[in-house]
Amino acid sequence: MGRWEGIEEYICVVETGSFTAAAEQLGVSKSYVSKQVSQLEDRLGVRLLQRTTRRLTLTESGNTFFGYCKDMSDQFDRAESTLSDMQKSPRGTLKLALNSRYGTQYMAAAVAEFSRKYPDLTVEVHSNFQDVDLLSGSYDLTVRYDKLEDSTLVARRLGGHALCLCATSEYWEVHGKPTCPEDLLQHNCLTTPDRFWFFDNPDHRDIVKVKVKGNWTSEDGANLLAAAKASIGIAQLPHFYIRNAVSRGELEILEDQDWSRYYRIAWAVYPNTRHLSAKVRYFIDFLVLYLHKLQDNPDSETFLE
Repeated sequence: MGRWEGIEEYICVVETGSFTAAAEQLGVSKSYVSKQVSQLEDRLGVRLLQRTTRRLTLTESGNTFFGYCKDMSDQFDRAESTLSDMQKSPRGTLKLALNSRYGTQYMAAAVAEFSRKYPDLTVEVHSNFQDVDLLSGSYDLTVRYDKLEDSTLVARRLGGHALCLCATSEYWEVHGKPTCPEDLLQHNCLTTPDRFWFFDNPDHRDIVKVKVKGNWTSEDGANLLAAAKASIGIAQLPHFYIRNAVSRGELEILEDQDWSRYYRIAWAVYPNTRHLSAKVRYFIDFLVLYLHKLQDNPDSETFLE
């Protein structure tokens, strides 16, 4: 017998004043209510109600126990109400894991805007250059890119952004511009440690994967941007990340090359749960809109009003 079993019936009997009225309110038989209360008394080892043909009265123990039961029932009602409210509007704590390679100018800006829009929500942002274990870290959601590995996690496509090749005009003048992916092997490429760059195939077939080489590697996009601006080599960086440097003339994008861009897909990844919380659901919907606006207007400083 469960610890709560019989208590709801007991509360209802006390509040309505009879087993018959309690049964009608609960939508069950009178005999069922009587049996549940009797089993509750047996389990507790005390008499809760004095039963006569005319009335029911609470024993001293029954009165004390009723007070505790009523408090627990009220707390449960408040808990249900709170959960219902949380499903209607983001509340509680949203724990996010973001890739920090470009996060300060990309996803972090989106998270800040979301937090401003929903001030009742507490946001915890954890940044790491490597993908985290959502379950062991108790994260609500992470954002990952490109092709996802099979897992028990759930993923929703958010959109994406374009990566392009860039360098200073000085570098282009000295070393020339590549005309195909293979030409990159003759250039100093500023890359992440894996040294792989991807490009969209103009023929709409599988993407082109090139292993480049160079004397500068970093997980941090800010370091790659600084090296590119110093004319050390070519970098492959998101358009939104370099647009200010391009507008100031500090960098030039390799244009007029139909092979030189790569559209990187962003995914919201979260644990597989039966009921998705409002805070996660709202945040995912927000990110979809945010990235669509970023894609439609990449030169805008404010993506969402």
